[in-house]
Parts: sequence; C-alpha cells; structure tokens
Amino acid sequence: MLRSWPCLTGVLTVSIATAPVAADDVLLGRVKPGAILSISEEWRQNRDSYQPTETDVLRIASLKVPATLDVYFGSWCSDSRREVPRFLKILDLAAPRGLKVRYFGLDRTKKQPARLVRKGSVERVPTFILRSDGREIGRIVETPQTSLEHDLAVLVESAADPAP
Repeated sequence: MLRSWPCLTGVLTVSIATAPVAADDVLLGRVKPGAILSISEEWRQNRDSYQPTETDVLRIASLKVPATLDVYFGSWCSDSRREVPRFLKILDLAAPRGLKVRYFGLDRTKKQPARLVRKGSVERVPTFILRSDGREIGRIVETPQTSLEHDLAVLVESAADPAP
C-alpha cells in the first residue's frame, strides 16, 4: 500500500505543474476560456452583454484557411477585461471551423512567462495575433481601431490572400 503513494504524488505534481498558475490573482501561462471567465463576475458580464455586429461575425465565420489566433492578456488589465470577454462572445457566435485559438496570461510587467512574451513580441495587452501558413497575418494590440469584430474580420479576410 505504501508503494502507491509515490506514484500518486508524482501524478499530482505533474497535474499541478501543467495547470495555469494564478499568482496574486494573476493568471499566468496558457489558460482555457473557462479560467478567463472565472476571473470575476465582471468578465462574464462583459461577455454576456456584448452585442457584436452580425455582418462582421459572419465574415469571421467564413474563414477559409487554417489559422491560429494567439490571445495574450492580463487578468489584471482593464483593456483585457473589456476586449477578451468580447472576443469570447464573438468566437462563440462565429465559430470559425479552421481557427485554433490559444490564450496566454501574462504578469503585470508583461515579462512572464518570458518564453511566451518573446514568442509573441508582446508589449501591451491584450494582443491578438492571427497566423496562417507560418506567417503572421496581423495583430490587434490593446484596443481595436474600429470594433474588435470588425478588425478581426479584416484579419480573417487577409488570411485568405496569398503571401506577399
């Protein structure tokens, strides 16, 4: 019976090590949308109350090429608190089949986790980076130029264009 404890402890350690880390209520590393929405009731309300433009949602839904969208955010950041829940609502409505989305929480200095910050060349949050066929299509940094769904629709349509 005692021999099973070291094995069990090893399993628990691995599970904890691969889970997103909350340090002082700051989500760090790769996280799932559910963890983002559990930051606070405000994050859920920001998603639920947002009404994106239907035309742009349909444009996002029409993604024709496989693509990856990396979302870098700060659970402590007011811009992230506004834009990331809106993005989750847009994604729920559009459900683009060829889009893989990954969420990465950063610390207040935007230096940790260091590997993620370097990979995305992130300076401000939130940062949304769309990639397709090994190239960066574009990014939305901190606040959209028009609306989040419109700027995303423009990026999605750009993904279908051949590389310059």
